[in-house]
Amino acid sequence: MDLLKPFIDEHAIDVTAFIGSWPNRLQASAEQKDLSRMADRYQLKGVCISHIASVFGYDTRSGNEALFKACSQDNRLWPFAIINPTDEGWLQELQWAIDSGVRGIRLIPGYHQYKLDHPAVNRLIEIIEPYRLPLHVCARLQDERLQHHRFYTEAVPVHSLASMISAAGDNPLIISGVNSNEKDEISRYLHADQSIDHVLYDLWHVNGPLAVISQLCQKGQASQYAFGSCTPIQTAEATILQLSAANISESDRRLLCCGNAERLLSMVRMSG
Repeated sequence: MDLLKPFIDEHAIDVTAFIGSWPNRLQASAEQKDLSRMADRYQLKGVCISHIASVFGYDTRSGNEALFKACSQDNRLWPFAIINPTDEGWLQELQWAIDSGVRGIRLIPGYHQYKLDHPAVNRLIEIIEPYRLPLHVCARLQDERLQHHRFYTEAVPVHSLASMISAAGDNPLIISGVNSNEKDEISRYLHADQSIDHVLYDLWHVNGPLAVISQLCQKGQASQYAFGSCTPIQTAEATILQLSAANISESDRRLLCCGNAERLLSMVRMSG
């Protein structure tokens, strides 16, 4: 724990986490108490969670209901409802989530088998814009090498993610599951004057040599990333260790651990 103290001292926000069980990996499972223990262990300020049942279930509602129940047990657990905008009744599901106090909306297009340029995605963005709810797009949830052949899914193309940045306007946007090279490729698709102040990338898929995070900061990208563990699908300690051991300034470490996430989440404007 001493090795992880630089991370713990920042009281981080985890922008990407899940509750429930992954269907083909026995150890990839977390209950509410597990996430609360993780928050205790690493002194997390907040954890943005969704339910895995909303990824693989026949609908998203059952998982989202279980999500809100779990989050009611610990105010550090912040519900990010998963919506499939190609499902029948998704508009009612989205409004129910908003009325229930959701903290963000998460899309899993690769698993729900739709493209980000689907008209319903644009409609979803229009609906959440007045609330300034963060929209979280998961390009992937695991390394392709770990995917079971019966559950194979393709990662969301980088050009589609670049188009999403433009489509989102200035609404808060989190992009999860891309590595640093893919992130740089996304940037090349954007117009030179395209604002990215509303966009954050999480760090769980950037995992690699400790120098990776240092290189991001050296390139002036510290303000564009946030801590995301993707627990329990991924091992949270992998990213935590990188953030603790990276040779970066304390101000950059603070941005990556909590500062950027706090800025993005402060954009939220809930009605009533």
